[in-house]
Amino acid sequence: MMDDTAVARPNAWIILAGHPDAPAHLTFERFSRWSRLSRTMLWAFTWFVSTVATFLITAFDPFMTLMPFFVGAVMTFRSWQGRFRVTAFQGACPRCNKPIEIKPGSRIASPHPLVCYGCHFEPTLHLAA
Repeated sequence: MMDDTAVARPNAWIILAGHPDAPAHLTFERFSRWSRLSRTMLWAFTWFVSTVATFLITAFDPFMTLMPFFVGAVMTFRSWQGRFRVTAFQGACPRCNKPIEIKPGSRIASPHPLVCYGCHFEPTLHLAA
């Protein structure tokens, strides 16, 4: 006899070393390679333009140019890494069982680092294959 109240199989796991894995339910949109490439190229172009503009505006000051250079490098790298856009997330910390949040619209990859604000441990989110 089949039970009508069967629990849905989780599509992600929250993993913290030394603790049992916690199931998580995640809905997301997958970015195509072309979409990721075009978004990353836009960030790279913005990175280049802002670095050159800062260099010219600050009268060739290399120290002020480093700020937009490093920020642009980080944003370009994060743009390439974001393979999925989260639409809904539900999961709890494996250690303290407090809910962990990922804002809808966030771009993530797998594995994705998380922070539990209840116990201040840092589990990772792994998508199920």
